[in-house]
Amino acid sequence: MDFRLSPEGEAFRDEVRDFLKENWDTKEFDAHSINVRSIDFASAESRENDHEFILKLVDKGWYTMHWPEEYGGQDAPFDKQFVYMEELGYAGAPEGSPAANITGVLMIHGTDFLKEKFLGPMARAEIDWAQGYSEPNAGTDLASLQTRGVEDGDDIVVTGQKIWSSGSHFSNWYHILVRTDPSAPKHRGITYLAMQLKDDDGNMMPGITLRPLYDFFGTRRWNEVFMDEVRVPKRYMIGEMNRGWYAAMTTLNFERTGIDNAARQIGVFDRFIAMARDLKFNGESILNNGVTRHQLADLRVTLEIDRMLAYRVAAMQAAGEVPQAEGAMSGWRVLHTSKYWLWPTFARALGPYIGLHKPEPRAPGNGIYGTHYMLSQNESGGGGGIALGANIIAWRGLGLPR
Repeated sequence: MDFRLSPEGEAFRDEVRDFLKENWDTKEFDAHSINVRSIDFASAESRENDHEFILKLVDKGWYTMHWPEEYGGQDAPFDKQFVYMEELGYAGAPEGSPAANITGVLMIHGTDFLKEKFLGPMARAEIDWAQGYSEPNAGTDLASLQTRGVEDGDDIVVTGQKIWSSGSHFSNWYHILVRTDPSAPKHRGITYLAMQLKDDDGNMMPGITLRPLYDFFGTRRWNEVFMDEVRVPKRYMIGEMNRGWYAAMTTLNFERTGIDNAARQIGVFDRFIAMARDLKFNGESILNNGVTRHQLADLRVTLEIDRMLAYRVAAMQAAGEVPQAEGAMSGWRVLHTSKYWLWPTFARALGPYIGLHKPEPRAPGNGIYGTHYMLSQNESGGGGGIALGANIIAWRGLGLPR
């Protein structure tokens, strides 16, 4: 396939690059190399730096360029959207649009009330969403979830537990799956809700308790979320009662077809090479080692394959197709490459220095490579995990039985 952009698309790429040079400064933070697992994900200063940059995207009119005009967007052509996401990913900048895993589903399945309630504030970067899917006994097999939602007048009363809710302690809203018909088959009887986590003063809503979960370095990244008879008005239901599973699959299709991830990893690679050119062990550059050069070259080829898979997803989306299996392939490859190729290759190149982590001053690259090598081992579980992605490819792409 020919993935070359139009002249207008290439001109816009130059515009985005110039904007990033002028407006994006990491300030020595790294919150985006491996999604929410990056070392500075929970840093207040890093998050503020990200937010200031996102507000510049809002002012520029780029933050919702891909939204339909009826929702305040620009209906930007897909090659323009693609260039924008790719360049932000390559630069290691924050994601340049409202949360993809809820925006599309609100537009497709949301009522007029929900669209009016959420889309405007999301376009102004005023809402932080967390995702309430996984439970202690419902992760890869998500449809086994047991958090209960009981109808009571105009409300649904929610009681149960969610786990591995990334960044939910920073969030003010939760999109959550609950079981409202326990007698139905497990993929049915599930309802999809928008639930308020915090009030306007930043206090937890009644009946909601967050218990922190920490990573290797003691950073709070996730939470267990406990709900004890939390009342959610029915007007916050996304889609139909007892058919939330199907709306949620729309959410996951948007989540798994992100096209900035491959470019993000290529940016990480290129910055490693730039650092390695000046890095010497015992007076000799690590790039003088023939084995290291071959391993890095092999990794670069792998990253280019991942980018081509992402381009295929983008081409299908531009043609109005829904790339379920193809999106799963692209998402699976990014996770697989991160855990088994990208960070392990850097670890082999740096040898024992990979054991030095941020902020150890003697660590190559400010300790990012050693730190993220350890954090990347969590890639097996993020976003449903490597195993789930392989299953989706098998079921939807190859037609294999469950």
